[in-house]
Amino acid sequence: MPSKIAFAARASLVSFAAALFCVCGCFAPRARAAVDLPEETVTASFVYDESEDKYRSPGSVTVIRPEEMEGEQRTLPDLLEAVPGLRVIRLSGRHGYAVASIRGSTSAQVAVYADGILMNLQSESAVDLSAIPVDNVERIEVYKGYIPSWFGAQAMGGVINIVTKAPGKPETFVSLGAGSFGRYKGNVSLGTAFAGGKFFGAFGYETYDGDFEYWNDNSTAYDTTDDYTGQRRNNRFENMDALLKWEDAHWRARASWVRRNRELALIGPGLDRPGTAQPQSPTLDTDRWDISLGRSQAAGSVAWGWDVLYTAQKKDYDSRRGGAPSQIGGPYVTESRYDASRFGLSLNASAALGESHFLELYAEYFREELDVDGDVLFDRLNGIDHYGRDDMSVNLQDSISLDSAGSLILTPSIRWHKLDDEDHFTWQAAITKEFSPNFMLKSAYGTYARSPNLYERYGDGAFIRAANADLEWETGTQFDIGVIWSPVFGEVKGGFSLSGFWRESENLIEFDMENPRFGVYTNIARAAVKGAELGASFDWGKWSAAFSGTWIDGENKTDDDGSTRYYGMTLPNRPKWSYSARLTRGFGIPRESGSGSVFVEYQFVGENYVDRSEKVLFDARNVWNAGFKYNLRESTELIIGVNDIFNEAEDWRMYPDTLNGPTRALNYPVEGRTYYMTLNTRF
Repeated sequence: MPSKIAFAARASLVSFAAALFCVCGCFAPRARAAVDLPEETVTASFVYDESEDKYRSPGSVTVIRPEEMEGEQRTLPDLLEAVPGLRVIRLSGRHGYAVASIRGSTSAQVAVYADGILMNLQSESAVDLSAIPVDNVERIEVYKGYIPSWFGAQAMGGVINIVTKAPGKPETFVSLGAGSFGRYKGNVSLGTAFAGGKFFGAFGYETYDGDFEYWNDNSTAYDTTDDYTGQRRNNRFENMDALLKWEDAHWRARASWVRRNRELALIGPGLDRPGTAQPQSPTLDTDRWDISLGRSQAAGSVAWGWDVLYTAQKKDYDSRRGGAPSQIGGPYVTESRYDASRFGLSLNASAALGESHFLELYAEYFREELDVDGDVLFDRLNGIDHYGRDDMSVNLQDSISLDSAGSLILTPSIRWHKLDDEDHFTWQAAITKEFSPNFMLKSAYGTYARSPNLYERYGDGAFIRAANADLEWETGTQFDIGVIWSPVFGEVKGGFSLSGFWRESENLIEFDMENPRFGVYTNIARAAVKGAELGASFDWGKWSAAFSGTWIDGENKTDDDGSTRYYGMTLPNRPKWSYSARLTRGFGIPRESGSGSVFVEYQFVGENYVDRSEKVLFDARNVWNAGFKYNLRESTELIIGVNDIFNEAEDWRMYPDTLNGPTRALNYPVEGRTYYMTLNTRF
């Protein structure tokens, strides 16, 4: 099915267009023929519709299109919360540091890409999702289970692939928005023809004061007589971002810049009392630049390409504002600077071998360096202020058609990963059976290995301490099986995906909050996770509905030999149940003046443990959101909405896992009901 081959080539990573061209064609229900890769087809642009999403990978994949929620002032963590099997962990409030856990994984096991650029750095344990802008994103692909070869990272948890808008028809887009607690944002983008190719450029700005009222127990959970209503302070952030993209039939170039200036608010209990002085919170200022240049071409059934990438990130932490240090992370940490730089080179090649095989080769090399500067913290790290690591990997994948119709596909792959002086081989295999265009079965099994990174070993100079002992590589296995069903009942079109999964890890590197001020990474000898995820959607006339649900059971399986006390305990930050639903009703003719839509959402996250010793629980969380969209004219849209309609966040608590223990205020309180308004226009 050559059209699907071409579609997949463009819809996934641009830099690997030629490699993807044929592998997705293996899933086509028609008879498999010799693969033809004309150059003009490889470089054509195509946006998948939802019926094509299942062909993006031999494993499980979920696709989000932010355009459907345009103007709702969603962040990347907000969008990802609707993905089955994915849990967003927010460590310091709604707009603070946020990471992803997929199918019970640690956040470090999740690889995040943006237009083919790996966002994970050795100087960070995981990618801070809150720092990635989404105003210019076309779609977000979440790969779970089997990880396709064109993602080089060892990602047992999964891959979040962010695809920004591609250069296309000439258009200027402007969005202006405002919201509660001093939130303002704006974005402008331009697409046009330039230098024989297509150009896309965008700039965004957002600021948020973050001061709101909340219940404060004065850090005395057993004494309710001194509770009061506090005013959250020092919770502000300011974001700026810019994106430039250009491409023609073979070449592509991209440059992006993101700045996030953030106040690290102190924990809430005992502070924020009206009329009293409060220590000034530290600041964390982060700048990141990503630049890439690549080329792809094809001849006959052979395709190849390359990409050169450069990343630089600077993080400045300072807790000396207002005089005395705030001492987040301990009394020795007042300032630090982490400067990371990474050079990368990737090569890809693909070729059809007869009518039943399609072979893909992907190789990459990274050289990453980290310079650290700060106060006496680094005396405790033996004065080490410079780190360098060489990272190499090679992935080989084959797609094998097992029947003449091309409806039964086996996709095995092998990966070699070397970091400094240690290397590991891992493998995975997926089987896909398409019984009809509306029903498909997928299953995958494989192994993985991941090295501890610099962040996990040496901390961040702020609130992550250096590991107590040298960390070992993680290793593990995983298995999943699922079905995809796309029924049509008259005018009603539906989509269902149901998957079960299991994974087990050795030497799992897990984050442990030793106290509210700082945490540390440590190896858990063994851990196992099993679960199930469900996604469903319906469209009928002007109505549409979507649902996602996840059940997870994560357990520490470290043998209790007298030196550990965690065997059989629940892994932290992994609620057993979570689900979300959205109902939308449109009216009028889309994009015409006087048309629009209304929507309502519900989100639930079950209670989950804060720590690995099962001492403290987060309360279960319910949130209702609603909004209204109205087209003032064909090119201008007004969006008005409210999040947390019933102000549920006011009642969120932490509590000990005992029958009679008192509830406690959240370490990092969350604002409740918020309003927003956005005006979008195109010309």
